[in-house]
Amino acid sequence: MVDQAVILADSAPPAGDSEAGAPDRVLLGLGLLERMILTLAAGGITRIVVLSAEGGEHLDGLAPGWQRSGADVRLAGAAQAELPLADAPFLLLDGMFVLGAGLAPYLRQREVESDRRLVGDDEGSWRSGFSGLALCRADSFPRLLAGRSGGSRRESAVDLLAAAPSLPVTGHGWVKVDSRDSARRARRLLRLSLGKPSDGFFSRHLNRRFSWPISRLLIRLGARPNLVTLANLALGLLSGWLIGRGGYGSTLAAGLLFQFVSIVDGCDGEIARLTFRFSALGARLDNLSDTVVLILFFLNLPVGLVAATGDTAWLVRGGAALLLVAVFYLLLLARIRWSGHRGNIAEIAHKVQNKGKSGEALNWLERLGTRLGFIFRKEFISLYALAWCLCGRAEGVLWTIIGLVPLGIVYQLDALRKLRRARASGVDVR
Repeated sequence: MVDQAVILADSAPPAGDSEAGAPDRVLLGLGLLERMILTLAAGGITRIVVLSAEGGEHLDGLAPGWQRSGADVRLAGAAQAELPLADAPFLLLDGMFVLGAGLAPYLRQREVESDRRLVGDDEGSWRSGFSGLALCRADSFPRLLAGRSGGSRRESAVDLLAAAPSLPVTGHGWVKVDSRDSARRARRLLRLSLGKPSDGFFSRHLNRRFSWPISRLLIRLGARPNLVTLANLALGLLSGWLIGRGGYGSTLAAGLLFQFVSIVDGCDGEIARLTFRFSALGARLDNLSDTVVLILFFLNLPVGLVAATGDTAWLVRGGAALLLVAVFYLLLLARIRWSGHRGNIAEIAHKVQNKGKSGEALNWLERLGTRLGFIFRKEFISLYALAWCLCGRAEGVLWTIIGLVPLGIVYQLDALRKLRRARASGVDVR
């Protein structure tokens, strides 16, 4: 198991890009060295030695950025450097890298019987040499420090690892940041890492395409995730107020704002993951904000229809729709609790939609759920509401709720019945 890392922080970038691979070079809100340490620590590699020709004194000012990781970080030169775990293997990083989120946990579980240089999916041109990442035995550390006479530590690493066998790594990316082009590739790697398995079609192909540039701008402005959540909540409340005013102009503005809120809803999570500022409080605040915005929008929808048409029957229809939605989500929450699932509603919807891929037999309700589960995702709900608002027929949203939610209730009741039977039989339902 690999629990420690050695970073060579004084590897010189190519001529003309003297600042491209500097440890304090900021990329999406974090310095390169800070991002490396936070990524390694998040992946379980919490003992880190940073080697530099100056002994690390010039890096002391960067320490507050990575101290929140809780990692044991030691700044040292060659003369006084030693491994935190003297007899344990280490991950060697020659220069400043942006690492995919899953790389450190993957490497941490590897057994290191000999020095191995890492080779990724897109590194065909480096297969005969040292790309900058390697897993090393503990006894390679003194040889790395000694190196060739008059040579740099990078030359020592090349000498040590150029002939070492390669370790192909698939599915986990990394980029060595030493030029403007590599910085662009690093940003792309970080963007791709923002996707979650539970993301639906509209999240992947619509919302995240718009939320990414917004998140980059907000990071540049120094916005914190919780502040973004609260600002988005205010916009969501405004959309709910607008839909309650009635009339085409207010309804259209409400639909557009509701969709914008759905897009920006992903920004707080993206900023949190990109800057390592996620917290339990932020997650709870985000979920509460989503719930409040949805409730207020659909609570005021029938009010707006009454204001536009003068027909007070819309209040009765709206009350019926809200009651149906409340029953549906109460049943869904009961299902989550009974199944022992710790995920959120989006993850449950993802699980439902993928249930048929395992090859298990499904009844007609389950087949319907796999095809229509996406309609209960908030990113689809906001887009669907916008479409009706654009047509000036916001009542279509209400009729859709009244028509489809009862099917969802029947589906949840059937799922709960199966969970109860499975639990009674002692079957693990998670």
